[in-house]
Amino acid sequence: MFSPLLLVTVQYGLKIMTSVYKQDYGNGVVVYADDFVKSGKWVFDCSNSRLISRQPLPIPLAELEESGRLDIDDMYYLNATDRKQAKVAIRAITGIEDWYKKLRYRYSHLSENSDLNLHIFDLLARHDGRPWALSVWYWLDSGSGPRFDISAEPYDPETYMDYARSLQAAAKSCPVPQ
Repeated sequence: MFSPLLLVTVQYGLKIMTSVYKQDYGNGVVVYADDFVKSGKWVFDCSNSRLISRQPLPIPLAELEESGRLDIDDMYYLNATDRKQAKVAIRAITGIEDWYKKLRYRYSHLSENSDLNLHIFDLLARHDGRPWALSVWYWLDSGSGPRFDISAEPYDPETYMDYARSLQAAAKSCPVPQ
């Protein structure tokens, strides 16, 4: 009766002690990515808990078309003026036929249980003379299946973390090479 529980406890303890690719949120939650990195298919960003596929993931076109719905994120990180303009830009850009076919993979994310739960795709576009970076959040399991959210931010080429920059930053972020 105790041996399965003991085995699970020992395995979990070993994972905690030997993990290299992790991020501690400081609130009791630690995300572990060692298994993903060891697969050779992923790079983990130990600073941002981002998981980046070594090969850009394909756009989930069928799921996006089937869903037919994008929830606009609140974008609290923007000031009130930019937030209003971002929502207008999102509505205008997503109103263009087949706009989503130009999306590109950006990075992925792990849940608090260290499970892959989110892929983020981006699109750089102009609206009303201003460049915008749109992010489509593809939630893999939101309880009732996949879900899509969308957000936007003013595009700044100096600071924007696209796929290539995210991959490069992730490779340098951990204490051990990946």
